[in-house]
Amino acid sequence: MFLSPADEYFTHQTALTHAMVATSDPSWRERYWVSLQDTETGDTVLTLGLGRYPNQDVMEAFACFSDNGRQTNLRLSRSLLPDSHAMAVGPLSCDIVEPLKELRFTLGNNDSGLRFDVTFEARFEPMLEGKFFQISRARTTYDAIRYVQHGRARGWIVTPDGRRIEVTPDRWWAERDHSWGTRPLPRAEGQPPGERPEWKLLLFAPLQLPDLAVHLYVQESRPGQPVHLSAGLIAPPGDDRELSPITAVDHDLKWDDGAAAPTLVGGRVTLTQLDGEKIELEIRALRGRAHLRGGGYEGWNGWRQGQWRGDLTAEHDEWDLTDRDNFYRYAKAGSDHLVEVRRGDTVGYGVIEYMVLPGYGRYEEALPPRRSPQPEPR
Repeated sequence: MFLSPADEYFTHQTALTHAMVATSDPSWRERYWVSLQDTETGDTVLTLGLGRYPNQDVMEAFACFSDNGRQTNLRLSRSLLPDSHAMAVGPLSCDIVEPLKELRFTLGNNDSGLRFDVTFEARFEPMLEGKFFQISRARTTYDAIRYVQHGRARGWIVTPDGRRIEVTPDRWWAERDHSWGTRPLPRAEGQPPGERPEWKLLLFAPLQLPDLAVHLYVQESRPGQPVHLSAGLIAPPGDDRELSPITAVDHDLKWDDGAAAPTLVGGRVTLTQLDGEKIELEIRALRGRAHLRGGGYEGWNGWRQGQWRGDLTAEHDEWDLTDRDNFYRYAKAGSDHLVEVRRGDTVGYGVIEYMVLPGYGRYEEALPPRRSPQPEPR
């Protein structure tokens, strides 16, 4: 067993040190996801994340910076031990300034040229999703939970071409999540084939208005047939409104049928509350869009999440998002797509991650294009 500074606190829940978890399942992980968006230009998105895989001896991190038709990706991985609770991988680190209130993320010098020092400032209390549990082939594949939080950002970003961007809360909005539990790792050689997901539509949408935070995590097998729904509303601190729970989510989304990959244009989302009231949200997609495959989602260039890559490994690449021939491969694993949200005269922002699979029965223009296999660009 390994001791760490975390073991000094009265926070243990098993007869193990904090370097270990109660299951030996290699897919157990704990992760941060954070997205920051420049709502004034509507074009710039920084998405970053950290992940801890105690049964893989892996701590990993990534940063994806999308701006003006290009995306810079940095992927980092290190051995988790002996620093099992240090929230840092190479030049990227996280400092919990105040739990559930303020988190600072810094990226120092590295070969990608991207650097930043940005702080997430909460504007709303965190919103806890319902626990997600799923079994496949008589094995637990999902047993995880997550909370989502809405806020603003401050600090600075230096782009790979040397421009300095000031990040100020008046124009930079931000959302984050923190998840932990068992979720599938990429399938390895010798394992049984994976099963197709029950869902055919996925929407993950942390959205915020000045007077209301909204979070939607929707999986549907057919239009109007959810197989999973976690949805919530929260008012800002000091607002004592009692918000009735969301019981149903209806959507009418519009897509760019000429895009090289599924691309949202806008639409309407209707939230039905337990008391019968409805909240209508008008969505308009902006240009800013950070593609998560650059962070290792669904794998890229041989890099897979949770995979052991040695004591310290870093790699980076830059994508031309105007390249139609390769755009689908960039967008394949979903994107943090910046959207404007309107409720009446009130305007806000957020991101939507979306995916539509064949057989859903709607949104045919959002289906992945059929393509012959091609080697991935490096």
